[in-house]
Amino acid sequence: MYVSGEIQVVPISPEVSMTRYIAKVKCIIEASGLEHTMHDSGTNIQGEYAVVARVVEQCMQSVLDSGAPRVICYIKLGARTDKDPSKEVPAAEKVKNYLASDKH
Repeated sequence: MYVSGEIQVVPISPEVSMTRYIAKVKCIIEASGLEHTMHDSGTNIQGEYAVVARVVEQCMQSVLDSGAPRVICYIKLGARTDKDPSKEVPAAEKVKNYLASDKH
């Protein structure tokens, strides 16, 4: 099943900076080959559900292995059968195109 959505990995650590944890998360996602876009509050991600689930597990384990005593992961995923989501234009791009047109 092909899914698209967002994940947010949140290390729970006494450290102020979470950069070292999130950098490892980014490397794991990039190595997975999943289509993704990282932003300030998470990562948009899409691909086969089994791969996404495995990557989420690897990301969470990486945070724990790096010394954070806890990790929380927020996951929002959706699937559809009416269109091929791998060929769909991202929603943010659709809105940008709409605003640039004379339709609004």
